[in-house]
Amino acid sequence: MKIAFITPEAYPFVKTGGLADVSYSLPRALARKGHDVLLVLPRYYRVDKQKFSLKLIPGPLGVPLGTGEKWAGIYRSQYLPDVSAIFIEHDNYFGRDGLYDDGYQAYGDNGERFAFFCRASLQALVTLGFKPDIIHCNDWQTALVPVYLRIHYANEPFFRNAASVMTVHNVGYQGVFPAEMMECAMIGREHFHPGELEFFGQMNFLKGGIVFADAVTTVSRRYAREIQTPEFGYDLAGVFASLGGRLYGITNGVDYEKWDPQNDPRIPANFSAKKLAGKKTCKQHLQSRFGMEESDKLPVIGTISRLTYQKGIDVLAESLFILMKEKACQFVIVGSGDAHIMWRFEELKRTYPGRVGIFWGYDEELAHLVESGSDIYAMPSRYEPCGLNQMYSLRYGAVPVVRATGGLDDTIVDWFADHEKGTGFKFHELSAGILAETFVRVFDVYRDAQEWKKIVRRGMEVYYSWDESAAEYELMYEKLRGGRA
Repeated sequence: MKIAFITPEAYPFVKTGGLADVSYSLPRALARKGHDVLLVLPRYYRVDKQKFSLKLIPGPLGVPLGTGEKWAGIYRSQYLPDVSAIFIEHDNYFGRDGLYDDGYQAYGDNGERFAFFCRASLQALVTLGFKPDIIHCNDWQTALVPVYLRIHYANEPFFRNAASVMTVHNVGYQGVFPAEMMECAMIGREHFHPGELEFFGQMNFLKGGIVFADAVTTVSRRYAREIQTPEFGYDLAGVFASLGGRLYGITNGVDYEKWDPQNDPRIPANFSAKKLAGKKTCKQHLQSRFGMEESDKLPVIGTISRLTYQKGIDVLAESLFILMKEKACQFVIVGSGDAHIMWRFEELKRTYPGRVGIFWGYDEELAHLVESGSDIYAMPSRYEPCGLNQMYSLRYGAVPVVRATGGLDDTIVDWFADHEKGTGFKFHELSAGILAETFVRVFDVYRDAQEWKKIVRRGMEVYYSWDESAAEYELMYEKLRGGRA
């Protein structure tokens, strides 16, 4: 099959979160299965032309938008093995330091920017002669592609057999803009009603993508069920519930070429489930890196996260104040986000000097060190569509402590419920007291060295391959293609 994979970000070109990792790994896994995959992205300024060998395709690209036509350039890159990538360049829309914001607030023209990108992506496929069987879109920034495909390209022979897939990585981000965006996006007002793009008097990009796509996927099975409820659906629960058989939950995989302690060049010592000695060395380096006591007996809790409401990191901070008052342990965090949450962790560090390590920002090498050196990995998310770090943690012997929601519930087997199969620990109610109590129970197990080693090794042998996830996507694609035919 010919698959156009349209995304606002993809590693290693540009990354703000897990979407970039998915947009790197899934297209490559599909290519390994013999499919012709074309990755389509904006050419943000931070995408280095020289580093990624971007080659300009001759001739301007005309993109209908608003009351006229915009002009763009197309670059191609063969930097990724097996997958071609093209980049839509428009200085006014993408010639900025940030992707979606300036570091403080979202760009005021994001609706126009990504309406342009959606239309330009389809125009670029025609220009390049890449006639897709599947057009796979990701999150609100690409959600107008299925809308355009049905409204403006329905009678185009080029797209006659193309089926669209809309993947919702996080329904909390929907791309909601004033109703006037309909005219800018060149979508008629007949589509501005609750059954399509209208959303409380505004235009909702994600809703449009969900309604118009041939299939909608989320990134875990449980999350596919959760978003059909008011608690997790963010005012789109009814829309998701109406999809029926068009809604799929396919759990993300792990790129074990990047995340495997047996051959990871970023960590101080390699190790495996059968040879764990290197993990002790990684723990010592982690403790040293953050100026903490180098003790093998003290459990180290680690987390790498955006500091946002979704991630439950505010509750984690409060639980650590309770926990550290009663128990000897250490904690390390790498991430950034809401200032008031960052301040609370700084207060924790001042209260318990020498026991708390903080790095504000993101550093790939440090992320690998936290995974390899931590004994316990904390993910107390209020909701979590899939999550990748809990799966990385399994591989690196950092036993996950997670809230039983979304992909966290799908990927971790609770030791409290099953001592023979448990790979981590789950809790349900999100409160500082419950989380602190959960850590205390986990520490009791940690002191049983033999049992802890069993949990570590069991988790390290779990294999969430992208090849398996890609096989599920492949089956869905075939079903869509058959339906179109």
